Amino acid sequence: MRHVKFEVPSPEVAEKYLRVWHSGDLFHRPETFPRISSPGLFGNDHPLEIEIGSNTGEYLCALAQANPGRNYVGVEISLKPAYVAVNLAASLRLDNIVFVKAPAQDIYRLIPDEALSAAHMLFPDPALHPKFRKRRLFGPAFLDVMHRALAPGGTITLVTDKPEVLAYALETVEADPRFQRLHEEPYLLGFDSPRKTRYQRYWERHGGAIYRVELRRQLPPAPIGGAGM
Repeated sequence: MRHVKFEVPSPEVAEKYLRVWHSGDLFHRPETFPRISSPGLFGNDHPLEIEIGSNTGEYLCALAQANPGRNYVGVEISLKPAYVAVNLAASLRLDNIVFVKAPAQDIYRLIPDEALSAAHMLFPDPALHPKFRKRRLFGPAFLDVMHRALAPGGTITLVTDKPEVLAYALETVEADPRFQRLHEEPYLLGFDSPRKTRYQRYWERHGGAIYRVELRRQLPPAPIGGAGM
């Protein structure tokens, strides 16, 4: 699954759909980048959803095609999958999606408070070796960012095929009262997405289990006494 067939997008397609941002510039000059928000990326105030690790973009493009009144941004660390994603977006003539080539952790500071309505993380790098665990995308630091960046009631979808990632995610969520599961069960089996990613199709063909956790940022408590008090 590491080999991705790709074509370099035309300059016109790249200009519309692709942002290539470098870690050094993001660290030293964050003020030179647009905010990751609907006004910052699309010039409107439509609800914005983000996918962390968008890979070749099938899932996010399907969401964008089905929901033209919402905006979508995919963050992907590798350029070749991002090329596939932007060419797919161009083939579908989408106007409500962009892809950012950058490490996810480097762009979090560009997300204004409550700018997102939903976040998606499909099959993140499991980082199972102890020395790589700091690379885990889903963890307490991610929930800190999402509690700030999601509007109240905003949602997080995590999908993984790794029991170790699931166990760590459940432990993390259980310790964080700022989020609640949208299901009574600790997790759900399967993921009926509008368009399956290359990885999901591959894994299902080989009989692998897929685990899913759906979360919602807790709504703020209602004012004591109600309106007019």
